[in-house]
Amino acid sequence: MTASAELTMSIADQLFAIEQIKQVKSKYAYSADRHKWDDFASVFAPDAVFDESDFPTPLQPYTKDPVPSTLSDYFKQSAEKAEWPLIGRDAILAAHVDLPDDHVMVHHIMDPYIVLTSDSTATARFRFESYHWFPVGRPVKHMHNIGAYHETYVRLDDGNWYIHTFKLERQRVECV
Repeated sequence: MTASAELTMSIADQLFAIEQIKQVKSKYAYSADRHKWDDFASVFAPDAVFDESDFPTPLQPYTKDPVPSTLSDYFKQSAEKAEWPLIGRDAILAAHVDLPDDHVMVHHIMDPYIVLTSDSTATARFRFESYHWFPVGRPVKHMHNIGAYHETYVRLDDGNWYIHTFKLERQRVECV
């Protein structure tokens, strides 16, 4: 991995790099929603750090009332199965590849704020909204998340941009 400590790109190249980073994030969401796990893993740098440990108290939709304990306990048990953060592309893939096909997801990524910190590094914040429909028989039927992704990106020797650090911040979780 080669990392430049300064930003020397032309304005046009900077805008192109920002667009490439947006495309990486789009591929992340599209491949997750379609359970294309090899494509999903390919957006991460080989040594990426992935952290989805942030999980506020789930609320009943359109209220400030917590969900019944059976639902919140289900999420606590699920979160405890992973050791956060996940380190490396292979660990990220392994944590997702067994997600059941009937766990349907839809991610909406918006409001990108991307800052190039050098010719080969960037920071980014993307706001998101995601919907999850869980397989039949799970205590949770539907989950709606609202929050932000806080990430760093790196351009590797192949010329492509990759997510290097990934931190999920959920501002609100609703479920039934």
